[in-house]
Amino acid sequence: MLQEFRLAAQGKRKGRQPPEHLRERIETYFDPLPMYHEPLEAEHSNRREYPLAAITQRPMAMYHSWDSQNAWLRQIHAHNYMTMHPSVGAENGFENGDWVWVESMHGKVRCMSQFSEAVEPGTVWTWNAIGKAAGAWNLDKNANEAQTGFLLNHLIAEELPCKKGNGTISNSDPVTGQAGWYDVRVRIYKAEEGEPKITSPQFKPLKPYPGMMKRPKKPLAYKSGSGFFKKLLRME
Repeated sequence: MLQEFRLAAQGKRKGRQPPEHLRERIETYFDPLPMYHEPLEAEHSNRREYPLAAITQRPMAMYHSWDSQNAWLRQIHAHNYMTMHPSVGAENGFENGDWVWVESMHGKVRCMSQFSEAVEPGTVWTWNAIGKAAGAWNLDKNANEAQTGFLLNHLIAEELPCKKGNGTISNSDPVTGQAGWYDVRVRIYKAEEGEPKITSPQFKPLKPYPGMMKRPKKPLAYKSGSGFFKKLLRME
């Protein structure tokens, strides 16, 4: 199947043809035999300017919204760090727990650092889906997820410049379409003294949508058969 796409891109197969601006991409990457290629972003990144590979992974206890509002799990996963080898801090003048800026060629985030010798020196990583906009999911605007949590998404572009000509091309695996979550390259430096001890970027707090439940004033504690959840949903 891959070879059929490739032959079409080469003009050697009749029938449906790929768009002109994708011919080179398909011919290059739709190889039917196993192959290795650098991430597409590497073609546009300066490794000296952005020496670190940044990756993201989900906490074992949650997947996006799944279990993210579990009160007990939120005490464990209410915010995230940018985790890195101690040598990264030594080379860039900051200590474990310091606030730092993590910058790619697409954007930057301010977050807390965390050292771990288990991390490869040329790589930094963080949990995904922890940071949220203030007020999201009916959380308090000062919730940890909004004040000390962050998303690596702000450093990753959805599109990259085309090799030839004008326009852009998807920043994703050419065959599967998987987004480039592991491809971005970054640099890290200590935040200035006097900068707010909150993550950046920050956005205006989200307002509750019509029909959303009001935020309970007391901690949620469910007991089977108590009818508490029905009352919360205004079903009685």
